[in-house]
This record gives sequence, C-alpha cells and structure tokens, in this order.
Amino acid sequence: MKIPKTTPEQPYILFKFNIKTGKLIKLEATSAWWGGKNSGYICTDGTEGNSCPPKQLDAYIQAYKKRKITSIEKEITKLQKQLINAKKIYQP
Repeated sequence: MKIPKTTPEQPYILFKFNIKTGKLIKLEATSAWWGGKNSGYICTDGTEGNSCPPKQLDAYIQAYKKRKITSIEKEITKLQKQLINAKKIYQP
C-alpha cells in the first residue's frame, strides 16, 4: 500500500485495519493524533487503528499487531476459565 504524503496541516499517517479480516485497509494523511504507540481507536464501522509520524509507521503497525494478539490471548484465557467454571457448576 502506498504511503501518502504528509503536509504541515496533516503531519501524521492514519492506518486502519478491518477488525474481522485483520487486513490493513487504509493509509491516509491526517491531523489527528491518537496518543502514541500504545494507543489507538476503534470505530463502529468495524475498523480500528492508530496514527503516527510517517517515519515510524512500521514500528506503530508492529506495536498495534502485537497489542491485538496480546488482547486476544487474554480474552481466550478469560473464556477458558469461564468454561471450566461453567462445567463445574452445570455438569451432573
């Protein structure tokens, strides 16, 4: 995907991922800053991402992917514990 040119009015690159497919769907110049490498946004349209300085795009995308994997792993662990507890309660 081509990296868009930035301007003084839009100094950051916004990247968006489709939550369902996990694919990078958009790169665009923006004036919005989403708070750094460990931040980002989630939209109701099924996308999420972050914005960053152009020179740090790869590092920000890698940090986003790592955060996403860690988040899913934590969710799986939580669900596994809930399943174990449910089996204890509901099995005869």
